[in-house]
Amino acid sequence: MKNNEKRKSGYVALIGRTNVGKSTFLNKVMGTKVSIVSDKPQTTRKQILGIKTSEKGQIIFFDSPGIHVPQYKLNQKMMKDVHNSLLDADILLYFVEVADKREDKFIIDMIKNSNKPAFIIINKIDKYKKSKALDMINEVKDILNWSEIVPVSALTGINVDLLEELIYKHLPEGDNFYPEEEYTLQTEKFFVSELIREKILNLTREELPYTTFAKVHEITDKGKIVYIRAEIFVETKSQKKIIVGSKASLIKQIGETGRKDLEDYFDKKVFLDLYVKVSSNWRNSNTILGELD
Repeated sequence: MKNNEKRKSGYVALIGRTNVGKSTFLNKVMGTKVSIVSDKPQTTRKQILGIKTSEKGQIIFFDSPGIHVPQYKLNQKMMKDVHNSLLDADILLYFVEVADKREDKFIIDMIKNSNKPAFIIINKIDKYKKSKALDMINEVKDILNWSEIVPVSALTGINVDLLEELIYKHLPEGDNFYPEEEYTLQTEKFFVSELIREKILNLTREELPYTTFAKVHEITDKGKIVYIRAEIFVETKSQKKIIVGSKASLIKQIGETGRKDLEDYFDKKVFLDLYVKVSSNWRNSNTILGELD
């Protein structure tokens, strides 16, 4: 940072349809995994706070659930997080995909009514010819008075550094909100539960991922190994059979893939003890949804 430059600090909300790469972007710009990633819609159920501190200042990211019409209390809670992001943010980053030219009036109206500086982020440019990205820019440039229009690839990192620079350009001056060593305010239990859910999302199909919830009961550091005990909630006995799998094959696979990531996170051996529990209609249960707070 130059001597005459003042530090910038503020809150940035990542918003958009489901599965447009918001979580992938957050993990890329943070340089570490703070949000689960899946190719299935509505992966993010709760705001994931990522705190990026540099010599220029501090950016606090909200990764909100994909915007959709809520049908359960769970989905209503997710959409409440979206509205809170708009209220709290200094800048809005609206993510769209290069080839998706659907006009989403609902989201655009939310952005317009917020009266906040808004960028439109055209993601996944690595998958298409340059002309496709240029066509998309022409399609969206007059929809709103965008503060910035930035084509990126969250997956490969194309223009992610540029986007970070532009965020600092528009943030207000101010000191850090959080200590430099902080990179997220999510609890360890929340991170572990989300990582387990990510493995379920990636290893199952159709409606099953959206009827599951992972609750971590215990994380104990026993010196050479970290012991983790967690329950996977499903809504029906048939779903439990699927999660467990033939001769417990799927639950073992969930545990093995989860354990590998957790060992990277804890930097030591991990024993992941998983159980599956049936709790009918948990997506409308205030008690279980309270676990997401």
